[in-house]
Amino acid sequence: MKNLKKIATLFLIVLLSSCGDSEMVTLVKTGSLENYPEKTLGTAIDNYFGNPYWTSGESEEGEKFVNIEGSVYFMDKEVDALLQYKISEDNTSFEYSALELNGVPQSNLIYLGLIESMYE
Repeated sequence: MKNLKKIATLFLIVLLSSCGDSEMVTLVKTGSLENYPEKTLGTAIDNYFGNPYWTSGESEEGEKFVNIEGSVYFMDKEVDALLQYKISEDNTSFEYSALELNGVPQSNLIYLGLIESMYE
C-alpha cells in the first residue's frame, strides 16, 4: 500500500509539472511591450481575449514562436484571433510576428489597433 501511495504521488507531481507553461510562453506572458511597460502582455491578453490559449513551437526553419488563440471583438463582432510572437535565438526577447482574425492575415495597422485596445 505504501508503494502505491508513492507511485500515485510521483504520478501527480509529474502530471502537474508537465501542465505548466513552456519557457517560451512564460517569456511572452511575463514580458511587456516597449510602449506599455506598466502591464505584462499576459495580463493584457488575459483581460482582453476570451478564453486565451497559449502554445509554443518551432518552425521547420528553426524559428521559435508563441501563439495565443482566443476570441476578440473586431468591428463590434466576436471573431477568432490568432496572435503570434517570434522568440529571439537566445530565448531572451520576443517580437510581433503575425495576427489573424477568423483565419485571415491582418496588417500591422490592425495589430497596433488591437494592442491599443488591449491597453486602454
